Amino acid sequence: MANALSNPVVTINNVVLAIVPNSVTYTEGLGEQTMRTQSAGGGSVEQVYSNNVETNQSMFKCQLFNTAENIDNIRIWKTNNNANAITLTGEGLTRSFSSMALTNNYEVNLGSDTAIDIEFIGNPAI
Repeated sequence: MANALSNPVVTINNVVLAIVPNSVTYTEGLGEQTMRTQSAGGGSVEQVYSNNVETNQSMFKCQLFNTAENIDNIRIWKTNNNANAITLTGEGLTRSFSSMALTNNYEVNLGSDTAIDIEFIGNPAI
């Protein structure tokens, strides 16, 4: 019986984070591919496959609660430019992301039931 991955350990720059449950998403960084059709004459066609290497980058998103410690960490990650490292581990899954930049202009929501969305983009996951 397979189990869904629902409780990952998220580490940014060697610091384990306490995240908002069910808020982690990522992309592998394998990019997008294009399939085009070219005519070979006489009703014959051929497929042309190509990789769009401009999209070969990983994205990592999660939410953090608005604690003073989290707000300070987010500010540091933003000023680190693309020098952040992220590791995601779960039951049978490990992904490492390097050269990650905090790209969104994050909003610090203040209140008793709010969270901060953060989004990083960087090298493909390994």
